[in-house]
Amino acid sequence: MRLEENVDNQEIKRFLIELIDEEFGPKPIEISPKWRGGSLVMKPGNDAQSKEIPVEVFFKKILTVRDSLRVLEQKLNGSPLSGEEKATFQGYITKAYGALTTFNIFFKDGKDKFVGSGSGGGNNSSKSKMTISEAKSKIGLNEY
Repeated sequence: MRLEENVDNQEIKRFLIELIDEEFGPKPIEISPKWRGGSLVMKPGNDAQSKEIPVEVFFKKILTVRDSLRVLEQKLNGSPLSGEEKATFQGYITKAYGALTTFNIFFKDGKDKFVGSGSGGGNNSSKSKMTISEAKSKIGLNEY
């Protein structure tokens, strides 16, 4: 297969970036099919009125908390704190993830679930994940 002669290097680079984003970028996190259209009912222990919200709304709020924890983790990793201080704060973040494992029932894919310190994550829990911008930077594509 031949590329058309009028395709320039910039177009090829843009195409490669789009391809990398599409194939390796973040995918939308889906709620488990059994919860779609469901509702969460919070019933107080007294005679006060119950509160009902769609599960999808609750799920989005859980994802917002998770995204905020991830941003906090990235900021922490890039901070000038000492290694010991970073480890202490990372411990708090890990405990927060652990507290959120209760909500793993809502996730469609296991890879999207929360993992805490006692979740049997083994060596995977200590592996650092690379963001798409870090991957682009590593191969020299961030300038495009």
